[in-house]
Amino acid sequence: MNHRKLKTLAMSAAVLTIALAMTACSSGGGKDNASGASPSASSSESASASPAMASESPSESASAEPQIMTGKFNGLTDSHTIEIETGIGAVAYQVDAETAEKVSTWEPGTSVKFQYKENTITVIEKE
Repeated sequence: MNHRKLKTLAMSAAVLTIALAMTACSSGGGKDNASGASPSASSSESASASPAMASESPSESASAEPQIMTGKFNGLTDSHTIEIETGIGAVAYQVDAETAEKVSTWEPGTSVKFQYKENTITVIEKE
């Protein structure tokens, strides 16, 4: 039963991530959102996470540059997926074998800072 809940949670997180990415990529065509509609949660978090990325528009930074975020490590969901609790909820990210091995000994709830592109973590460290 617990395994089933984890799979459902991971799938829900993946769908949410894709939906947010599609929303960010289709809002405003790269125009500045400050004058009109409010920015999405993911673009405001990524802008606050790294001042260097704040000067780029959300659609440019989401597709061209890796994003930097912080969160709480929840654990490995399988051999190539980890779950991190972020400001938008629990999100599943893909990792390579080396990263999976690195985080396999970390306790759930560990504060982390990570860099990702699309849904793949490229760098992760304890805070």
